[in-house]
Amino acid sequence: MLACCGAEKHQWEKHEVERKWLPRVLRCFIVGENPGDATSEYFYEPPASYASDGVAVRRTLLRGLHQHSLIPEPTLEGFEDAGFLFDHAIRCQLPSRVINAERQKAMRYSSRRVEDPAHLQPWLAEARTVWVMGHLASSAVANADVGFPKQRRRISQTPYPGRIAPCSRFFLSEYLSWRTESEAPSFCEAFGRFAREKGAFEDA
Repeated sequence: MLACCGAEKHQWEKHEVERKWLPRVLRCFIVGENPGDATSEYFYEPPASYASDGVAVRRTLLRGLHQHSLIPEPTLEGFEDAGFLFDHAIRCQLPSRVINAERQKAMRYSSRRVEDPAHLQPWLAEARTVWVMGHLASSAVANADVGFPKQRRRISQTPYPGRIAPCSRFFLSEYLSWRTESEAPSFCEAFGRFAREKGAFEDA
């Protein structure tokens, strides 16, 4: 049993993401918050139908990226083929009340659950660009990579979604969920401009 959450395995290991879904060239590493609670469907668990996908972050992300020609089709296969990888700041499945409390702490970079996110470091080191979604992801990435400075940011306001600083490879936005679904196309459009400016797809 895992000491962090009591589960036998995190969903990342259960679904063998590194073996099945790691792209040949990692053009963009996307860091989300956490994979929901114990009843939630996982990002890398292919839905019965993408047309009626019930996982908000997967639905909004895949559709938005495809709409702006960043992935060849709005599927996990298309996501991988284009060089994208998705992981969470916290891999544990936890109740929403716990995540909400941790999110508030993360706004001050004081969440204990993301103070040593070793699972992110290999992909942060390899990725050409990094899309950081939400305050928990911001805190985790700041703890894992000195290129993401610990600053208080109002990520729901301008200049976000966007890069955190000139020349940075980090793109920051709110977390894509049912609350931000209407904004997903504009988030993906802004990311597309950023990634192309960084040359993430130059040899695609």
